[in-house]
Amino acid sequence: MNLRRFSRFAPVLLAGALGTAACTTGVDTTGGGGDPDGRAPSIDLSTDEILLTSGLQTVDSCGVLLERIKDEAIERVGPYGFDIGGPIFLEDDIVFAEEAAAGDDAGVPASTSDRGLASADAAEASTAARGGAGAEYSETNNQEQGVDEADLVKTDGNRLVVVSGATLRIIDVTGSTPRLVDTIQLPDELWGGQLFLDGDRALLMTSGWTDQPFFERSIASDWYPGSPTGRLIEIDLERGRIGRTFEFEGSYLSAREIDGSIRIVLTASASRFAFVYPSNEGAEESAERANRQLIEESTIEQWIPTYRITEGGETVEEGALVECDRVHLPAEFAGFGSLVVLTADLDRGLDISDSLSVFTDAQTVYASTDRLAVATPRWPHYGPDGELDEDENDYSTALHTFDITDPERAGYVASGSVRGHLLNQFSLSEYDGYLRVATTDGNPWWGGGGREQTESYVTVLAEDGNVLREVGQVGGLGRGEQIFAVRFLGDVGYVVTFEQIDPLYALDLSDPSDPRVLGELKIPGFSSYLHPVGEEHLLGIGTDGDEDGFTSGAVISLFDVSDLSDPTRVAKLNFDQAIELREGSSYTPVSHDAKAFTFWDDVAIVPVSWWDYNPEDGTERNGSEAVLVAVDLDGELIELGRVSHPVTRECESGIYIEERPVETTPEGGDGDSGDAEASFVEPDDVEEPAVVAPAPDEYCYTFAPEIQRSIIIDGDLYTVSPAGVGVNDFNSLRDVAWIPFEQR
Repeated sequence: MNLRRFSRFAPVLLAGALGTAACTTGVDTTGGGGDPDGRAPSIDLSTDEILLTSGLQTVDSCGVLLERIKDEAIERVGPYGFDIGGPIFLEDDIVFAEEAAAGDDAGVPASTSDRGLASADAAEASTAARGGAGAEYSETNNQEQGVDEADLVKTDGNRLVVVSGATLRIIDVTGSTPRLVDTIQLPDELWGGQLFLDGDRALLMTSGWTDQPFFERSIASDWYPGSPTGRLIEIDLERGRIGRTFEFEGSYLSAREIDGSIRIVLTASASRFAFVYPSNEGAEESAERANRQLIEESTIEQWIPTYRITEGGETVEEGALVECDRVHLPAEFAGFGSLVVLTADLDRGLDISDSLSVFTDAQTVYASTDRLAVATPRWPHYGPDGELDEDENDYSTALHTFDITDPERAGYVASGSVRGHLLNQFSLSEYDGYLRVATTDGNPWWGGGGREQTESYVTVLAEDGNVLREVGQVGGLGRGEQIFAVRFLGDVGYVVTFEQIDPLYALDLSDPSDPRVLGELKIPGFSSYLHPVGEEHLLGIGTDGDEDGFTSGAVISLFDVSDLSDPTRVAKLNFDQAIELREGSSYTPVSHDAKAFTFWDDVAIVPVSWWDYNPEDGTERNGSEAVLVAVDLDGELIELGRVSHPVTRECESGIYIEERPVETTPEGGDGDSGDAEASFVEPDDVEEPAVVAPAPDEYCYTFAPEIQRSIIIDGDLYTVSPAGVGVNDFNSLRDVAWIPFEQR
């Protein structure tokens, strides 16, 4: 579906002519997992009927969809909106339950940033190089080969494009010295962002907040609490300008690109109701009556998220984000949020070719070249008395799969659920037509004795019509522990659990009906990310520990998995020891964001941040470095060197920023300018003259900007932090350039 084609329906929807605004699809209603248009089975039901199948279904008109939603909402609205009881008290502030849930069901977060571990699905996928203007360069550390993931840093070998906060920067890397050529300021209400590049165009996906509703007529009064808003933004890289902007109600979650076809996953909550809150218990009945009336009088545009496209500051198109017959309803109520999947062509930017939605919340997104899978956790419910409902069914995850083999359109395929909760996107894997899912069952917060009850599983699901059915499962992984890392590689799987000792489980998944644990390795500490090296080795990046379960900083380990029945660790490098910390510790952002990891030419590049304390003189220090580690498959991990960014010292007398040894290196220069010297940057509110260095006895807080990404372009190592981009020769690590980011 093209949103431009759909925009002709907007006046009908906005006029409220819901009973006659037919959205007839003409789809085959005989059921099954894939009709010709990729839609769910369509039904034309009376509003008192209940959906009886496990899969998603659609309805044939906006009027029927509205009545179906109203039936669910009337049952769940109370004196405090869509929730189970009164306000939630946080210290001295009162946050009403409806606001805390943001329209989502029973404590499910309205939107969480997808911070899943992303790695290549083939042993050398993350080391794959592309050529641009004769340059060889590394790519995003993606989870699956052939599936590119949006990221905050992208390169095509000609440019390096970085989005940080509300600023996008374009760096030309074609000359002898890289240089910043354009800085584009984004609206202040946006934060974060991820990119795809295509020639002279970038597509930026970001989230933010708005205090104004998209359509004034979409709310029942002048009251509006504000809501998340996301934007897809075209960037003209050649001119350094913003083009069209696609703004939508909700939050950006994740995106994938396959051969130029982009699938963008959004989430939105129904937060457009001016619910009445009682001033005391005696007023609850009248408040509930008023809130029920708001639901009864609601219109379809209050339930379906909306969008608008702007160009040159003018709105050129607006409407509902999804057609009524492309809104999919779960068999079981799953909240009033909307999961939306958009399809776009990278060559055409914001020309959206298709959109569909599911009336549910979303958290984890995974994609192979054939399937998009979206997972929604069903967290435990708390009753009106505040007691936790310990029903085992509360600890489960709903799954929906979509066929993405058609580059112009996504089609719903099947739905199902598994016990427990996912760690991240790496917990999902589609292979040979089966969906493998790794989960931990039991209290996800490890409170109230839940730790002793936890157990992890790998479940294999098959698409049977529009139902994901379990065909095999292996359990008993890490009893009393939780999953800390997962990696699926073809018909083999690896799962790491931890509580005191790290068991690394090696699984045989060649028979989907009989997944089995082949081997197990118990070592102190745990891995948070697993990366394949060749066919017989894994790198594990995580946290070291001792036999008593005490952790001791960041570590990289090399595992020999040539014999799955007997995996072994053949080498490790503890970064606390390598940095020679006294009473401090280190960690790596790779533990929660594997895109921060790069493997290139048998070298692992691991960002490591650390803090240290010297008991002899009471001084503290910290730092953040990209550590280069050579991986020798004969059983060695050798540190080759480190790259750091300038440290900032905040003192009573001012702010001091260490200079990097070189800002730019002329062609033919050796880049060696000696030790770093400190320069003073005067704060806006300090009128004293600049000084060269703090007093010897002055206490200063030091801040080392965390290195977030590393990229190889034409033999140079580019490291990116919020402070700027450092460029070093990959082999010698000599300084080539330092491109500072102006801090706003």
